[in-house]
Formats: sequence, structure tokens, C-alpha cells
Amino acid sequence: MALPAAAMAQSPRPPKIVGVRVGVDDRYKAGLWTQVEVALLGGDETLDGELSAIAPDGDGVPGRVSTPCRIQAGRETTVRLITRFGRVHGDLTVEFRSGGREPARRTFETSARADGEHFLPALEFRKLFVVVGDSDLGVEEAGKLGGAEPEHRPVVARLDDVRQLPTRWYGYEGIDAVVLSTGRPEIYRGLADDARADALDQWVQLGGRLVLCAGSRAEEALGDGSPLRRFVPGRLEKVISLRQTGALETYCGGRSGLLLSGKDRGAMRAPRLTDVRGREEVGEADLPLVVRAARGFGQVLFLAGELDEPPLAGWTDRPLLAAKLLDLPVARAEDSRKSSAMMHHGYIDMSGQMRSALDQFAGVRLAPFWLVAGLIVVYILLIGPGDFFFLRKYVGRMEWTWLTFPLVVVLASLAAYVLAHRLKGDRPRVNQINLVDVDAESGRMRGAAWLNVFSPRTESFDLSVRPRATDARPLMAWLGLPGSGLGGMDPRAAGPLLWTEGFRYAADLDALLGVPIQVWSSKSLTARWEATAAACPAAELAATDRLLSGTITNTLGFPLRKSLLAYGQSAYELGALAPGRSVRLGAMTKRSELRTLLTGRRAVLTDGDKYRRQTTPYDQSSLDLFYILRIMMFYKEAGGRRYTGLWNDYQGFVDLSDLLKAGRAILIAQGPADGDENHRGATLVNNGEPLDGPQDQHRTMYRFVFPVKEGKSGEWRVESGEKSNTLHSPLSTLHSPL
Repeated sequence: MALPAAAMAQSPRPPKIVGVRVGVDDRYKAGLWTQVEVALLGGDETLDGELSAIAPDGDGVPGRVSTPCRIQAGRETTVRLITRFGRVHGDLTVEFRSGGREPARRTFETSARADGEHFLPALEFRKLFVVVGDSDLGVEEAGKLGGAEPEHRPVVARLDDVRQLPTRWYGYEGIDAVVLSTGRPEIYRGLADDARADALDQWVQLGGRLVLCAGSRAEEALGDGSPLRRFVPGRLEKVISLRQTGALETYCGGRSGLLLSGKDRGAMRAPRLTDVRGREEVGEADLPLVVRAARGFGQVLFLAGELDEPPLAGWTDRPLLAAKLLDLPVARAEDSRKSSAMMHHGYIDMSGQMRSALDQFAGVRLAPFWLVAGLIVVYILLIGPGDFFFLRKYVGRMEWTWLTFPLVVVLASLAAYVLAHRLKGDRPRVNQINLVDVDAESGRMRGAAWLNVFSPRTESFDLSVRPRATDARPLMAWLGLPGSGLGGMDPRAAGPLLWTEGFRYAADLDALLGVPIQVWSSKSLTARWEATAAACPAAELAATDRLLSGTITNTLGFPLRKSLLAYGQSAYELGALAPGRSVRLGAMTKRSELRTLLTGRRAVLTDGDKYRRQTTPYDQSSLDLFYILRIMMFYKEAGGRRYTGLWNDYQGFVDLSDLLKAGRAILIAQGPADGDENHRGATLVNNGEPLDGPQDQHRTMYRFVFPVKEGKSGEWRVESGEKSNTLHSPLSTLHSPL
């Protein structure tokens, strides 16, 4: 026994998985890309291997994402991955494999406290704000102003170190806004040669919201060479002392004087911007205080003042200002439309309605209840009284029931199988809708696809999307169902585990490999991609007194159907735009209120000879994909949850209502009909081959974002004096690239 004992004593100590951290400051959302940090303690050897994180998808199927890594001997190594969690209260299994060695494996579970041994449950139906600074900058209190229930209030993830920020733009997918304080410029110096700054910028340009607060140290934090310089909507001239703040108080609806409240009295240090790009929402004399600037499909809100410095830090109305910058409600609104969507439809989010619409497959029918009930009655009659009377009257030998009974069962089973195949078909089906966004100023394109795949047999698929843009960089994922309904990501009871092996994410997250789909079942998927736009309609647009003028020309090689141009709160119905057709806009062009077009709002004469506004209720049961997507694209402008009775939290990036506040014009149009394969946004492929057929539903919606040269009344600015406030309209412009 001495030799085996000696051999065991000499075996090298393996690496150990010591902890895990999920999300940003341990906060993340269910069903969206999330950064995971895994801490490993090296053993006696430096090992090259593969680290995997395994988490269930929205259907409870395990999904594995892997990355190569090196574990240094005797040292702690942190490895970052990005994955998706399909359960609010789920678990995460981490594996490290190296060669033929026994893998290190550990499973982490959710808990009320994140301590490295456990991680917090995922968020649903709550805003997630990331704040970088010494405090939460009043964002926590701002989230309470709207009177929402505690389980629906915004959550603040506060960081004092930018190294905790994601290194990939899609790591921000579950984050609604990032707020940066520049009170300590030194914490941002590490971003200069770091992927985090580029990831943050890319996320903003793809639809994110960044709030940048600059005070006394603005020149140091935002000057030339600073990694944050790119986000400043203008040229930083100098930092001045501001002694009049009435405009800022009016802007956020403050009830107390900024320079007269609290212990921090005196002037406010604020940077002066010149050559402003964007809309000045508020200013004092020639000093812009709040600037809203579009950046691609996202936006930057610049505050000339530091929320973490006196006097703003001690201002009793600081939460009101934070709420204004984040577009949060500041008073309890009337209860949103009482929704019975979960009871009647099984979803409470707009994405759930889209999933339901995508689940209606051509050639796949459900057996009606009367048919099922009738067949059951016939089956019972055949195996009972029918078998008895047949044997007694025609055969005369009752013992033959040992033959006739199983024969009837087999024939009935074959008949049911044939009937099911006639109802369900024998080939996979795909329903898909694409949204293609193009920013005319930057030439950037982003795309999204939502797909449901139906399989007539139990089978595994290797799924990816093939966008039309040759330089597209796609991300492929499953689409979960928010809420606690049947199949939701927050189920009241854990369902049975149908698959143990699950599927794998491709190395670049551009494909799902080995996705299992049960017989006569469907799988919900989604994809996002970015690319350089090859073409865009030509537009020259200007606005005076908030009225658009100019021309739009369809320079694309295909028609744009049911075109609608939105600007501010107005909408222009342009109809069909054939290739080469131009539309001229002017003072006499018919326009409508955008919300009126979205909601069917109209004035109705009551019995008391008074008019009241009446809207067409949103149809929560509609299966019209374009109808659903149009509301998702302008969800806030349509009235949000008050109008629809549904959340739009899961796929909230689709809503570009905020770009209208930044002075952009948005053209939306339906693409060619389903059969036109040359103008699809993207095609779903299985093992490299298109999966859909000619009968499958494939729709594409296009949306083009144009800059507008704004004239004297294109925007309003508040300016205060010592005795009164006045409104005037500065000549800041957005430059058209056309």
C-alpha cells in the first residue's frame, strides 16, 4: 500500500472554482445578455483550458457558453463570460476543463444575498440604472417619486470602479441607463486603453442612454485625451460659477431654491459648452445646462452641474432633477389600464404578445375540442360495447377479445397518428418578423429578428441568422416569456427537466448549436445584429416652428409600404413610396398627432355638449405582427402601459420615442411582401441552409432616423432672470449628412 499512497501524495492539486458574480453590482435581468465573472484559484500547475457557464433558457433547457482561459498556478484568476438566464430564481453551473483531467465543477444558486457563494435573483419589470460615483446621485429616491409598488421600482447598481463595467456592448442589454459622475476623474483614466469605453459607446449608439454629469472637475474629466470626451455634446470651453439657477429649478419642477436650500449655499460650478450638438433643454443666459444629444440610436444627456457636489448634492429637490434626466415619473399616475392579459392570454409584456402571434403557423392546426371529444367517445364505444356486440353477434367466441381489443387500440393509435400529421404537417415551420433600423447621419444599421420555429418531430437544430448586410455581426439567442404564466421565466413551480444535455452557444454567440425541440412543439428565438448601412432613403429636412419641410426620396431598390414619418409629436402619413419616388413636405402638408395615429384618439361629443377625448383600446389579443411592432416602436409615445395594459420591458430597445425628443425624424415603413427573399432583413438557417418555406410568414419593418436642421422655434429653452422666467428659442442645429 505504500506505492499507491506515494503516488496520491505526488498528484498535483487541481484548480478550484471559488466564487461567481453575476451582472453589474450583482444586478441583472432575466432573459437578456448578462456578464458573469468567475473566480478560480489555481492549483499546483498553470493550466490552459476552457471555462463553461451553464444556465437554463426560457424553457428550462440548459445552455452552455464557453471561453478559453489560462489558470495561473497558486493564483486567483477572474474569467468573464456573457450568457443569459432563463429563470428569475435559477442556478448556474460552472465547469473548467483542461485536457483529459477531471473537470472542476460547481453549481451556484440564487439567494437573497450575493456573497460569491450565491447570486441574486434576476430582475423583471424593473428599470436597472448603473451609477458610477461616490453615491447614487439621487437616483434611488428618484425611482420612488412615481409611486410605483416596491417590486416595480427602479433598481440602482452603484459602482465606484469602472472595472466592473461590461467589456462587450451586449453586456449592457439589461441596463436602462448609465449615469456617470465626473467628481473623481481619476477613476476613468483606466478606460483610455480599455475595451470598456468602446463597449459603452457602442451600446449608446445602438440605443442606450447615458447621463453625463460634469461639475468643478469637468476640464480634467472631459478634456482632450479623456476617454469620456467622445460623449460631450459640444466643445468644453471652461468651468464657470453660476449664481442663477431658476431655469434648472423650473426644468425639473423643483419646489425649493437650489442656491437657497440646505447647508451648501453659494455658486454652482458648471462647465460652459460651445458648438453644442443636440437640443438645449434648459439654459441660463448663454450657458447650456441640460443638453439632449442623439448618438446613433441612443442619446446622451449632459448636465452642466455635478449631482455629487454642492449645491446639487444637498438640494432637497435633487431626486426631481435625477428623475427628469432619466425620464422617470415624478407623481403617482393613475393606475394603468387594468390588465387581465395574464389570465386571458398568458402574457403581460409586449414581447409575449409577439411570441403568441409568431406561434400561429401556416399548415399547423389545432384539433378542435368537439373533434377530440367525439373521437374519445367513439374510441370508448369501440373498445367497450362495440367489441362486445361484434364478438357476440358475428364471431360467437368471446375469448377472441384478446385479439380484437389490442387490434382496435393499434388501429385507433394509427388513426390518431395520421390525423395528427394531417393537422400538424411533416416539415419544420418558421414565422419571423424583422426590424431594420438605419441612422442616416452615422450610416450605422442595427437589426433585430423575432422567430418561432415549429418542429413536427423531436429534433436538434443548429440555428443562426444570415442578415442581408455582408458585414453584419449577429447575436443569436432564445426568447423568453416574462412573468409567471405558463412557460414564463418566473414560474410559480419548477417544471420537469426534459433535457439534460441542452445546447451550446457558439464561440462568438452568433449561433445556437444542438437546440432540442420536442415533437409538435415550437421554440421562440431572437437575434440582433449591427452593420454598416449600404443604402438609405435621401432626406433633406428642416423644421421651423416645429413644422417639417423638405423632401424624402426612396433611393432603395424596393418599395416602402405604408410609410409614416414621425417628428416631435406630429406624424405625416406618406403612403407607398415606390423606388425613386420623392415626397415634399411643407406647411400645407397634412399632419396628425402621432399619439392619435397610434391610439385612434378622437374627440367625442357627450350629452352635455362637451367634447372629450376617446381612444381605441389596445387589442391585447391581436395576432397582427405589424400592429404589435408599431406600438413597441413608439411605446412611450402611445401612452405606455397606461394605454396597452402591457409592459414593454423585455425588448425595450425597440422603442425610439426618446429620439423624437432629441430632434430626430423617424420614417417607418413595411418592407416587401413575404415572398420577396431579396429584401428580407435576415434569414434563419439550420446547418447553413434556410429553414423556412414559401408558406411561412416572414415580415420586415424598416425604420430610418434622420437629423433635422431646426430653426428658431424648433426647440424651447428656459432662461431665468432674477425676477422672471422667459422662453426663447436658440439656433442650435443638427447637421444633415445629405
